[in-house]
Amino acid sequence: MKKFLAVLLSLVVMVSLVGCKSGTGSNDTGNTGNTGNTGGDTSSTVTEGAADPVEQVIAERKASGKYPTVVMAFMNWAGSPAGLQRIQGAISKYTEEKLGITVELEIMDYASYSQEMTLMLSSGEQVDIFNAIVLGYTSSINKGYTLDMEQDDLIQTYGKGILDTMSQDYVKACRVGGVLYGLPQQRDMAIGLGGYSVGAEYLDGIGFDYKSMYKDGEEIIYTDINTINDIFAKLHEKYPNLYVYAPGEVNFSQHLKFDALGGDNFGVLLDPENGLKVEDLWGSQLLREYCDLMYQWNQAGYISKDALTDDTAVTAQVKAGTAMSYATATKPGIRAQESGLCGRDMVIFQVGDDFLKSSAVTAMPWCINAGTEDPVAAMQVLDAFYTDPVLSNLLCWGEEGKEYAKTDDGHITFADGVDAQNSEYFNNVNWLMPNQFIADIWVGNDLDIWDRMEKFNGESVKSKALGFSFDNSSVATEYTALFNVYNEFGKPLLFGFSNPSTGIPEMVDKLKSSGLEKYMQAKQVALDEWAKVNGIN
Repeated sequence: MKKFLAVLLSLVVMVSLVGCKSGTGSNDTGNTGNTGNTGGDTSSTVTEGAADPVEQVIAERKASGKYPTVVMAFMNWAGSPAGLQRIQGAISKYTEEKLGITVELEIMDYASYSQEMTLMLSSGEQVDIFNAIVLGYTSSINKGYTLDMEQDDLIQTYGKGILDTMSQDYVKACRVGGVLYGLPQQRDMAIGLGGYSVGAEYLDGIGFDYKSMYKDGEEIIYTDINTINDIFAKLHEKYPNLYVYAPGEVNFSQHLKFDALGGDNFGVLLDPENGLKVEDLWGSQLLREYCDLMYQWNQAGYISKDALTDDTAVTAQVKAGTAMSYATATKPGIRAQESGLCGRDMVIFQVGDDFLKSSAVTAMPWCINAGTEDPVAAMQVLDAFYTDPVLSNLLCWGEEGKEYAKTDDGHITFADGVDAQNSEYFNNVNWLMPNQFIADIWVGNDLDIWDRMEKFNGESVKSKALGFSFDNSSVATEYTALFNVYNEFGKPLLFGFSNPSTGIPEMVDKLKSSGLEKYMQAKQVALDEWAKVNGIN
C-alpha cells in the first residue's frame, strides 16, 4: 500500500509539472468525473485528473494496459452456478472499462464455504474480497484475515460511495477495537422470529385454509406455534413418505428472542430489549423449550434420520420434493424469495416478533483480505458493487435476456424459457450481496419493497446492545474450547436427536469446564464499558 502511494505521489508530481508547462494557469478541477468529455486540451485534462487519486489510478492502469485481477469470494446455497464464467465475464467487461480491473468470482456451497475459505485465506491463495458469513467476523479478525479498511485512508479515498450509501450507525457497528475490518450490506437488518415456510400445495392437500388468514394484503401469516404443530401433524399423516420439516443449524437463533453478543452464543442477552446482563443460553429455559420442541418433532418422524449429516440446503430439499417445510427468518419480500428458491409456491408463517439484534449488522460483513496485493483495487471493486446498479444487477440476477427480462410494470422476471430449475445463474443469496437495494426488483415483490425494508428495520424490536461488538482475542483459547463443545453436543440437540433432559445438562457441564464463565465475564466487562461510553443504562 505504501509502495503504491509513493508511486502515485511521484506520478502526481510529474503530471503536475506537465500541467505547468501547458500554460493554462487554471486550478479549476470541476467536472473531473465527466468521462464523456472528448474535447479540450489533453494536458489540462490530465492535470485535473491528477487531483483525484481515484481517476488517476484508473488512468494509470489503462495507460499501462495492465489490469489487476480482484478475486471476490462468497457462498450460496447451491454452490457454483452453471453460468458463473459468463456472468463473471460480463462483470469483468464492465469493470475493465470503468475501473481498469478484472473481477473473478469464487462462489462456494454453504456446506463447504467455511473449510474452503479458511484454506484459501490461510494458504495465501489469492482472494481479495470475501464475505465472513459462517467463518465468523471476530474469528476472521483474530486470525489476521481482515484488512483495516481505514489504513492509509483506503475507504475514505477509494470507498467514498460506500460511506455515502451505508448508514453510519451500521458502519460504526462493524468496528472492533476501534478498527473497521468489514462492512455490512444493504439488507434486512432485522428478522422476523419464528418463521416457517411451507409448500402451498401440501397445505392445499390437507385442506388447510391459509388464504383466509392473510390480513390487509400481507404476505406473512402471523400465528402461534400450536398452529404450526397442528399443520405438521396433518402433513405427516397425509404425506408419510415425505419429511415434514428440514432443520437447519441456525434455526434456533431465528426462532428465539435473544442477542448473541459478538456473534457467538457463549454469553447472550436473554432479555435484550430491557437489560444488559450477559447470561448462559445453553442452560436457559428458553433454549430448553426449543430443544424439547425439536425432540418432539424428531420423535414424531417429521425430520429425516440423515439430517445431522445431510448438508443439502433446506430450500433444495423442498425443491427436490423430499421435504415440505423449513424454518426461516422473515422480512418484506420473503414469500417471493422463498418461492423462487424452492421452485414452488411457499406460504410463510410467523410466530415471533420482528427483532434487530446487536450482531445483525456484523453477522455477514464484506471484508478485504489482509494479504491482498492490491488493496486499492479491492476497495474500488467493493465500492462499485455497493454503488453501481449495473454491477449489482449482474451479481444479483445475472444477464438481461439470458436469466431475466424486464416487465412493462418495472419488475424483472425469468427470461423466456428460463425458470428456477434451469436458470444458469439464479442467485439465492441476494441478501448477502453488497447492495441489493439498487438492483431491479423481482416480480412478486412490491416496487416499494426497499422502502418497506427500511421501515421493517426501523420498527423492529431492538436490542439495547445494538452496535456492540466483542473482541474476544483475550479469551480466544476459551472460545476455541467452547466451540469444540458446541460441535460435539449442539447440533444433535438443535435437530432433535438428543434428549434435552440429558443432553443439555451434559453440554452445560462441558461448557463450564471449558471456560464459559471466564468467557462470559469478558463479554460482560466489554459490554459494560461500551454501554458507559455510549450512555446506555
